[in-house]
Amino acid sequence: MQRLNAELPLSAEELENVFDTLDSDGNGFLTLDEFSSGFSKFLSGQKISVEEGMGERNACKSPTEVLYQTQWEESLARPDEDEEEKHFGMLMESLGANSVFEDPTEVRSLWATLRRDEPHLLSNFEDFLSRVTSKIIEATQEKREMENALQRKSATHDTEIQRLYEEMEQQIKSEKDRIVLQDYERFLSLSQELELQLSSKEKELEQLFQKQRGLEHQCHDLHSEQHETKVENVKLKNTNDELSRELEHTSQELMLAQDQLSLLQDQSTRLDEEKEIEIYRLTEGLQRERTSLLKQLDLLREMNKHLRDEKDICFQNAKNYRKTPSLRPSMSVLKHTNIFKSEDEEEITTSSARHNLANGSSQSYVRVNTRGHLQRIISIEEDPLPSLLQNDSVAQTPLQECSEEEEEEEEEEEASANEENIDLVMSDILGASSAQQQKTKEHVEERETPTSPRGQPVGKETSITEEGGPSPPDRLFKIVLVGNSSVGKTSLLRRFCDDSFHPGTSATVGIDYSVKTIIVDNSQVALQLWDTAGQERYRSITKQLFRKADGVVVMYDITAVQSFNAVRQWLTNVKEGAGEDIPIMLLANKTDKEIERQVQKGMGERLAKDCQMTLYECSACTGRNVAESMIHLARILKEQEDREKEKTVQLVGGGPSEKKRSCC
Repeated sequence: MQRLNAELPLSAEELENVFDTLDSDGNGFLTLDEFSSGFSKFLSGQKISVEEGMGERNACKSPTEVLYQTQWEESLARPDEDEEEKHFGMLMESLGANSVFEDPTEVRSLWATLRRDEPHLLSNFEDFLSRVTSKIIEATQEKREMENALQRKSATHDTEIQRLYEEMEQQIKSEKDRIVLQDYERFLSLSQELELQLSSKEKELEQLFQKQRGLEHQCHDLHSEQHETKVENVKLKNTNDELSRELEHTSQELMLAQDQLSLLQDQSTRLDEEKEIEIYRLTEGLQRERTSLLKQLDLLREMNKHLRDEKDICFQNAKNYRKTPSLRPSMSVLKHTNIFKSEDEEEITTSSARHNLANGSSQSYVRVNTRGHLQRIISIEEDPLPSLLQNDSVAQTPLQECSEEEEEEEEEEEASANEENIDLVMSDILGASSAQQQKTKEHVEERETPTSPRGQPVGKETSITEEGGPSPPDRLFKIVLVGNSSVGKTSLLRRFCDDSFHPGTSATVGIDYSVKTIIVDNSQVALQLWDTAGQERYRSITKQLFRKADGVVVMYDITAVQSFNAVRQWLTNVKEGAGEDIPIMLLANKTDKEIERQVQKGMGERLAKDCQMTLYECSACTGRNVAESMIHLARILKEQEDREKEKTVQLVGGGPSEKKRSCC
């Protein structure tokens, strides 16, 4: 209908009405018979209307006129039928529809009716008949092609099926032969195995017969031995009674030994507590001594300022003296150096002095006197401050003027001599410190306030525990803080000990320490916190502190990735100096500068997990996680000390007790 809508001058609704009129059975499609019959009814209705009009006209005529007209029409109809037959044959031949319709009678009658009654529709009908014929021819051709393809496909399918059947039969036959062969081989192998099993069973049966005879002999022997066993049982019973009596006696001795061991444990605990109390008192004495040393250091600074003024006067006199040539003796410069002052104070506390020396002994005297003076400045206990300052005043009298060239040479000699002797001086200081501590512990009962060890760090302010404070602590732990320079170790200690923060804190030179008493699990714990310098030239001093350390805190700056990369090197130094079992805590400082963060938290967590450490991100500026991290480390040290004490006093049955190194 859609194709006819473009070819016929009818609307879609009119075409639908025509289709519904022609579709008499309502099955949704038209056959040739339905179309012919419907179209015939339509034409017959038109013819009836025409005949009715003609009948009305004939009614007006007389019967004679009607009779003649009928005869005339019949005479004209005969030659018209022959002509229609000829024209219809030519039409069907031109359309090629002679073999399309089995019975073209209905088509011919329809064509003749249209030719007589509706000649204006004849061309449309012929076009329609031409299209229908071509469609039928195409459908017939497609049908033939489909039938041929179906026949070819069927033949191919039959051939393929036949081939598959033959292959399947061949496979079945080969599989059957293979199975039969396998069954035969299996039967042969099973028969051979059964024969072998039968022979082995016969051998086993023979062996069983032999064993039976042997067992009969053994049974006879056992009957003979049974009497002897009864006699031995009586003897063993007597022996068992004797052993029971010995066991009871041994149990009593063991109870006595346990009582003695408990007494020894109580004595050991009491001695440990007394030792910790004495150490705490010693630490308080060191703090008080350090305060006095800081005051003495201030006096030394004032004296150095006075010496610088004299030095400027000498330089001015030297300029005036160059105008008059004269013979000047050789000069040397003695430089006072304090290895424990801060870097900001190095230039302030440095002074130079010139001495008139005897001829031929200037160089050797300078080297010996430089080292001796370094020791005297660092260990102030050996020489009272007034005498030291007085000797310095005598030594620093106005000197003879020297030229600028001699000054430069003397400064170079001072720097080289200082670099050569700094390591030796530090070793002397640490050795003197340990010797003085041992001496103080031996005479602690005789002296009310112990003297401070030599080499006491006086370069930085630390938090000092108030005198006459609470009761002595139950535990004392030494904790060393390490890390690159400027990561915030000193600021962290000030925040933890004094709850204060100073943005302008200078870098630590040498070592410093502070003491803080905290409550951990209902027990007082004193933490001796050692602040170390992060510069490369002080690494040797830091390594010596690891040997007596109970715990180590490794710090890095989250805003400086170099400090984080150096953590592994610090861990290596700690393990080399303190061992593998020392508790280590990793602190990431300066979380208040989150905008400048260069080290992400995940990087620190991975490093802590790899090295089996505890990670805390803290801020010395805001105090975030400062106290929490230190309390956590103190709890770890306390638990470790408890475990080592239990292992030390634990009684191991049948073997010597295992010796463990207890924490200081």
